[in-house]
Amino acid sequence: MFRDTTITAIVKRRELIIFGVCFLGAYLMNVIGIIQNHSPAKELITQLHVVLLVSGVFYGVVILLRVLYHLISRLWVRK
Repeated sequence: MFRDTTITAIVKRRELIIFGVCFLGAYLMNVIGIIQNHSPAKELITQLHVVLLVSGVFYGVVILLRVLYHLISRLWVRK
């Protein structure tokens, strides 16, 4: 009834790279915020949970955009 699916190493690597870019973007936003507010550097570590949460939100937005792109691109495919 149900088909087993396999996630290949290439797909895993691509998704890990995408999440890594999202994490770097969130971490960079944290660094910029610390510099602008003249906060102590220890906030790079103490705010890591917030950085992970923001990177998860970024990753969710990326997934949403990828799904929308896939759905919209299927409208123009001629069979």
